[in-house]
Amino acid sequence: MSHRSPRVILLWLVAAALAVVTALSVAHTLADLHRQRVQLGPPVAVVVARRDLALGAVVRPVDVTTRTAFAHARPADSLPLPGTAIGRTVVVPVLRGQPVTARNLAPRRRTGLDGAIPPGTRAIHLLADNGLHPRAGATVDVIVAFDPTRVAAGTRSVDVVAAGTLVLATDRGAPPTEGRLGGVTLLVTVDQASRLADAAANGTLMLALAPPDEDREPS
Repeated sequence: MSHRSPRVILLWLVAAALAVVTALSVAHTLADLHRQRVQLGPPVAVVVARRDLALGAVVRPVDVTTRTAFAHARPADSLPLPGTAIGRTVVVPVLRGQPVTARNLAPRRRTGLDGAIPPGTRAIHLLADNGLHPRAGATVDVIVAFDPTRVAAGTRSVDVVAAGTLVLATDRGAPPTEGRLGGVTLLVTVDQASRLADAAANGTLMLALAPPDEDREPS
């Protein structure tokens, strides 16, 4: 009968211990994965943007795709199929790679410019005198200049009526109106719309470009 040396026995014991530790580690990992799967839910399809979707854009087939996400980790109002987003107007911008949710899009019955107006906001068209032609999607401040001889003492003759407003559309390419070079359609709050109407009736409006990442009041 052969006898194993103490060294061989020790190696067998070490191997057995490693096997037990590995088995326990694998079992623990599998248990964690199962627990996470239960917590996160099953994999589901989620519509995501393939490119940045700006306010007022109409979603096209090339603009969206689907990715797999866990059910409990996806946004509650995310969309499951690209067809539920295609053809709808963006009312809350979406960054590339982010889920497209119901709150990002206007109902299908709302199309064109009115489809890009979130609740609580207004679209107002203004004619500016300084000839600035911002592109749609730019951020601008609207400045009013009153006749200094017609304002009350201590009242500013120049003021910012609406700051950080979003340009929805422009009149670029349209014929001049009353000697002006064109106008813009801005997304504003209800209060801003009232102030802008008063400023347009009593003063001269000018536009100033603002940083594109500056907070906008209507958002």
